[in-house]
Amino acid sequence: MAYHASNSPADDTRERLLHAAGHEFARVGFAAASVRSICEAADANVSAVKYHYGSKESLYLAVWAAAAEQMVSAEPMPRLEQFEDPKDALRAFVAWFMRLVLTESKIHPWAGRLLAHETVSPTPGALDMFVKHCAGPVTQEISRIVKAIVRRPMKAKTHDDLVFAVVALCVNPKHSCEILTKLGHPPPDSRAGINRMARVMAEFAISGLTGFTGEEGD
Repeated sequence: MAYHASNSPADDTRERLLHAAGHEFARVGFAAASVRSICEAADANVSAVKYHYGSKESLYLAVWAAAAEQMVSAEPMPRLEQFEDPKDALRAFVAWFMRLVLTESKIHPWAGRLLAHETVSPTPGALDMFVKHCAGPVTQEISRIVKAIVRRPMKAKTHDDLVFAVVALCVNPKHSCEILTKLGHPPPDSRAGINRMARVMAEFAISGLTGFTGEEGD
């Protein structure tokens, strides 16, 4: 990933540390990452992490914040207001979300591997950072789209169940990649393949949402 010009040598060092740390944490996870290796990759003194970030933990959280923002800014998130029909909004959103989940672009090369490490060995605050900057805004937009499609009163819990059913459709191919591959149905990794799968997922979700009547008491 290319470094951007900074306003001062201190800013430049801070940015180099962030990028070097992003690659190191994504490669081996927080526990195994070496501050010395990060500083060497950033061409910085070994004390630079403490000076610029305070600690390895704070640098890790800074990497998470950057990774989450990289993800949501890589391709603009579709918004409900951009579509006359909320079903078209969901179609666009599912395709966008699945491309985000299933591809590792040059713009956001860290997030997927950071999440994989966190799944195995969680660290305090990291997932909170991801929720704040990425998962939270994504879920909020899905929530708005679901409400616009269903268009009927329902309990908050029922609404949440529907929202996270859509989320699950989009993220399951990534998290179940190894199993799906062994079953002979590996998740696509090309834009065309992802868009094809997204169309199927979106129509499945739309059929469920438009036909949803809820249970008694909802």
